[in-house]
Amino acid sequence: EIMIGMLLGIIMAGNVWFIIWPNQKKIIAGELEGDALTKAKRNAFLASRTNAWLSIPMLIGMIAANHGGVMAGF
Repeated sequence: EIMIGMLLGIIMAGNVWFIIWPNQKKIIAGELEGDALTKAKRNAFLASRTNAWLSIPMLIGMIAANHGGVMAGF
């Protein structure tokens, strides 16, 4: 179960490092216009939303690794 949480955390870090951050840098610097700007905004938004959704199962996976008996009712 900790491996699931770890994998989700790695995916989330990759989203930030390779998708969200580079796109935000380009948007803030004003390097993009038109369709390229729209695409960069959309990609950053989708990666951010994905991270938000992945944070709950990641947290549950990491908590369950140490407290699985409590969560299962034992």
